[in-house]
Parts: sequence; C-alpha cells; structure tokens
Amino acid sequence: MLKNIIFDFGNVIMNYNPDEILYHYQLTSEEHDLLRKTIFESKEWSEIDAGKINEKEAMEIFICRVPVELKNKVRQIMLTWPQNVDFYESVFHFINELREDGYKIYALSNTGMEFANFVKNSSMGDYFDGFVFSAQAKMMKPDKQIYQCLLKRYDLKPEECLFVDDLENNTKAASELGIQAFTFKIDRLDELKKKILG
Repeated sequence: MLKNIIFDFGNVIMNYNPDEILYHYQLTSEEHDLLRKTIFESKEWSEIDAGKINEKEAMEIFICRVPVELKNKVRQIMLTWPQNVDFYESVFHFINELREDGYKIYALSNTGMEFANFVKNSSMGDYFDGFVFSAQAKMMKPDKQIYQCLLKRYDLKPEECLFVDDLENNTKAASELGIQAFTFKIDRLDELKKKILG
C-alpha cells in the first residue's frame, strides 16, 4: 500500500532552467552565455551538489573567472538565484491534495545547501515531512545509498514509497531498491495523479 511520495525538485516541482534564471538579471546575450557556462555548466556546480565545496567557495572561484565588470553579477546570482526559480503551482496543489488524503511527502534532491535552506525556510518547507539533500548527505542520485539514507532516516518501507524524478537513471535506481518510481515531466502530471489516486 502506497503511503509516501518522494519528490525530486528540479523539473518536478520547479522549472530548473539556467537560462530562465539568468533572464532575471540584466545581462547582454554575451554576458548571459558567459555566466551560464561559468556558473551553471561548471564542474564546481556539480561539486556544490555533491557537498564537495560550498556555494561561497564556488562563488570565489567563479568571480576569479570573469571580467571585472561581471564580478558583482556573479555575486548577485549566487546569492539570489533560488528566488528566481519558477515553481510549478499545479504540482504544489497536487502535493496539498496528497497531504489531505493522508500521504506523507518527502524530498530527495541533488542540490546545494543554499537552495535546500531556501526551500526549508520558506512556506514550501511546510509541504514536506522530511528531506534528504545531496550536499548534506555527501552523495548524489543515482547512488543507491542516498535513497537508503532517506528510507532509514524516516523509517520508510520501500514498497510503500513512490519516487518522482525527471531523470530515468534516478527512477531506475529507486526501482532497483523496491521503491515504486515515476519519470516525470510537467505535462505528465495528470498521469501521475492517476497512478497515485487511481
């Protein structure tokens, strides 16, 4: 019997798109491209998610890589980007529906602690019964240990959980642990509702 729904963040409950994020900062197209490559496409960005470095350390590295006139932009982006992400209201409405139906809601996300804390400390945090973030756990999906970390932390049985993620590698890893899984795109929300609620 399904009791727990575990959600990823990026492209599941929010639109994670570096270009969309960067449109919030007044940049020329050249600056936009340079900052996307410097920040979001850097190896350090993945290292933040993996908990190998923190955002502050990464920011110093990025600042060193850009021309002097963009140093403040890097600082601004690194400190404010979580506020410039579009969250899917329809998914939050559905999460609310699930909570009212008695399901427990968890988050399992590859993300750094700045974003993790932004979510936990905002009203969004109230939608969740628990979290595992990769930067804190020092491991990332699809490493099976991170799923086991969530199960163990909240005393969950795999067969009573459904994991929702936008990447097939991540849902596949969950399935191999006996967790039900659903590979999500926002246009599959009705399909997800049907799978859970029938």
